[in-house]
Amino acid sequence: MIEIKKNTEPIELRTLREQAARDGLSPEDAYKRLQRNSELKKKVKDSLITEQGKLCAYCMCRIPRNDVAVEIAPITIEHFIPRNPEDGRDIGQGLDYNNLLAVCNGNRGPKGTRHENDLTCDAHRKNTEFMKINPCDPETLQTITYTLDGKIDATDIDVRKDLVDTLNLNCQTSPLISERKAALDGLIEEICTIEDEEGLRTFCGEILDSFQNETGEKTPYVGILIWYLRQLVAPVDADR
Repeated sequence: MIEIKKNTEPIELRTLREQAARDGLSPEDAYKRLQRNSELKKKVKDSLITEQGKLCAYCMCRIPRNDVAVEIAPITIEHFIPRNPEDGRDIGQGLDYNNLLAVCNGNRGPKGTRHENDLTCDAHRKNTEFMKINPCDPETLQTITYTLDGKIDATDIDVRKDLVDTLNLNCQTSPLISERKAALDGLIEEICTIEDEEGLRTFCGEILDSFQNETGEKTPYVGILIWYLRQLVAPVDADR
């Protein structure tokens, strides 16, 4: 997971929200207006996908994936604060653009082909609220770590619970672990072609900067790549 920097919301979404308030609609009825407006819903979804560099807000796979069953929505609009939280509160989070994220299909499959433990991201999370993690707040992402075999972890116990238990990002029946490992293996293979130490330091520093400042489409699973490169660059920075 990496930081998401929110852009300005589509003006049509703000207009819908303001009109719903003038009409005295409940938050639920106001959200139904968005659901019925397929053109606006697509515009909101496209805006979210663009600001996230075409990566799922949670697992960082490319969205849409190319292995999703035709009857499954390939991309979902997710609410960081659940639209229907367990305590029942509704503060208008359904139409708050800063509360919206684009996520993958969550390893959903045709009816009867998936169990609860097969699901990831929003599909596994449902209406569970996070302990600490927030992809729009970089401070909550600082303790995230990875393993060389592609698993995600965190030194903060609350962040670990959000990632591993709530989002199920180490799901054994999804491709997430193997795809993270493949991304990291590709980077390590490239690094191993550089023989001189100074060239290696330069390469790692430059590619780290590149990953951290990507615009447009971002590299799938870039989080694990940034984590690994930081391990290599950090000792160099400490010597300066």
